[in-house]
Formats: sequence, structure tokens, C-alpha cells
Amino acid sequence: MNQEKLINDLINRDKERAYRIADKLYWIFIENSHPKNITDFIEEDPDNPQGTRNTERGRELFNELEEFVKGTL
Repeated sequence: MNQEKLINDLINRDKERAYRIADKLYWIFIENSHPKNITDFIEEDPDNPQGTRNTERGRELFNELEEFVKGTL
């Protein structure tokens, strides 16, 4: 394995870890939020009748969590 590939593998591994940690933190936040506030962050997904998707505010929160985690790894 060459050095460049090793570095790329480590960077990708950290990105994946940051995503998983941010995702867990995001859902802990959502699950512990008051029900009236949840619609600020998630909404029904019209493309998936049984699913949800993040609102713009939800995406912003997730991205902020992910960037924070990346900076701490």
C-alpha cells in the first residue's frame, strides 16, 4: 500500500466516523426534543410515504454537528 493511498484511507475513515457520530448525536437530539419542535428539523418525505427527511434547519444542524466532530477527530 503506497503512502498516498494510506493517507486517503485514513481521511475517508475519519469522514465516515464523523458522519456516524454526527448522525447519532442528531438523533439523540431529535428523540429528546419536545414533540412540537421536531417539525423544525424533520418532515414527511413526499418521495417516501413511510419516511422522513431533514428540513433545511435539520440539514444545517446535522452539518454543523458533522463539522464539529471532524474537527475533534
